[in-house]
Amino acid sequence: MKTRKRIIVKAIEIFNERGYYTPTLADLAKACGMSRGNFAYHYKFKEDLLKEIAQQMKNDIEEMQSKRKGYPAFSNLSLDIETFGLLHKRYVFIFRDMSILSFASIKNVMSEWSEKTIRQNMDSFAFAVEVGTMKSEPYPGLYYNLAVNTWLIMYYWVAQHSVRKVQRSEKAEKMVWSTIIPHFTEKGIRLFTSYYGESFLRELGAPFEEFIDEKQLF
Repeated sequence: MKTRKRIIVKAIEIFNERGYYTPTLADLAKACGMSRGNFAYHYKFKEDLLKEIAQQMKNDIEEMQSKRKGYPAFSNLSLDIETFGLLHKRYVFIFRDMSILSFASIKNVMSEWSEKTIRQNMDSFAFAVEVGTMKSEPYPGLYYNLAVNTWLIMYYWVAQHSVRKVQRSEKAEKMVWSTIIPHFTEKGIRLFTSYYGESFLRELGAPFEEFIDEKQLF
């Protein structure tokens, strides 16, 4: 592995463990088994590392998205969820600390990807309405909000783990589809279950009846 690549791999590992701001360049150099001066020859500032990490993220996105179908199929939405899952796993420190977005290199990649994802969600919904797998929009703006909300779930999946006790059974993919499934037509439900299986709908999350049983209205 080339030196610069080895540094980036180690830097991401340390940032994921300790956050971006805590480790110094001296810490990173030591972790890489290098002198501070030798490390500085490759990267003088931590922000230089971020710029290269941002480019690596962009490459990861493009590689994953190359698998998309050439039309707005819902399998593409599953691929978007998978893409975010890959990014969450590889770059935990970015999704756990929103202040990283103050750096232009990271923000530009994330902004471009996020806007593209929301646009693709809208295209998928429009196509689904056209072919009869989703109902017509019941209220103006609802499907736009739905497109944004599905992105919100995917993007902030890691961050929300730090503020709530997330059950292991909670999956980003099921959360996303839970917001979309109610808008399917009968045809849409049939096609969805033929692709994902009946068990997917039976295991979306904790049955609501469990919560109703706990409540006393009077």
